[in-house]
Amino acid sequence: MKVAHLETFAKVASTGSFTRAAHELFTTQPTVTTHIQLLEQELGCQLFRRSKKQVCLTENGKNIYQKVEEIFRLIDTIKSMNVNNELTGILNIAASSVMGSNFLPHVLQKVFSEYPKVNIQLRFGNSHSIASWVDEGFVDIGFAPISSGFPRLVFTPLLVEPCLLITGYKKYEYYKELYESGECASSDFIIREKGTKLYEVSMHWLKKQPFYTEMKPPHILWNIESIKNLVIEGAGIAILPKCSVERCLQHNLVQEIASDMKVGNITYCMIERKNENYNKVGAMFREFLLNK
Repeated sequence: MKVAHLETFAKVASTGSFTRAAHELFTTQPTVTTHIQLLEQELGCQLFRRSKKQVCLTENGKNIYQKVEEIFRLIDTIKSMNVNNELTGILNIAASSVMGSNFLPHVLQKVFSEYPKVNIQLRFGNSHSIASWVDEGFVDIGFAPISSGFPRLVFTPLLVEPCLLITGYKKYEYYKELYESGECASSDFIIREKGTKLYEVSMHWLKKQPFYTEMKPPHILWNIESIKNLVIEGAGIAILPKCSVERCLQHNLVQEIASDMKVGNITYCMIERKNENYNKVGAMFREFLLNK
């Protein structure tokens, strides 16, 4: 039984797609299909039920997938060991833009400094995608706001961040006057995409404003940095977590518009699988994180 075939099986199981598995393994779909067929022949059972819309594990496939996950966790543990007892290995994590850009860098810097042979791979996503990646075992730990519908996950609060109503420094007086006079229905509001916690906070605040029924549709951007840069250029008003604009506030690139109505907070969490048995790298990173 080849490890490559097990790796392909695990990737198809976690992605639910032969095509996506091939893409993420940097191989071709025929190769993925061949690996699965050879593994099914060797095990003597069908691993997946295939249809035009989806690929699902059979009952045998589900049982084998659990064992395969255990195998790869053991492999990761072995990789983390060496004769000098120096910690090595790979940790896959995923984070929202706020956590990845503002919260984790300090922790990562300490890890890189004290454990130079540890390799941490960080990918970005929104709350739901990150929770899905952790749930499916595609990443080891996630960092994002709570996302519902994942009973196998544990969400541990790490950061409660207030959100601010901001605009570019150069257009501050203009937008401040419009807001205070209640005439900003025609203003350009820029918000994150639906499905993000920041979208919920932004829309909750906007819907309580007297101008909401007359305001033009807000601009939707899928990236906080892009929103921030547009605001700096004077393109409109946005609601953003304070930590994401602190440096801009300090350097007079943006300015907060005071609001009588509290904009709201976002709670960012560490996302883990219940009863997860971490290898040495995962345990080390988690300790660094909680003692930050």
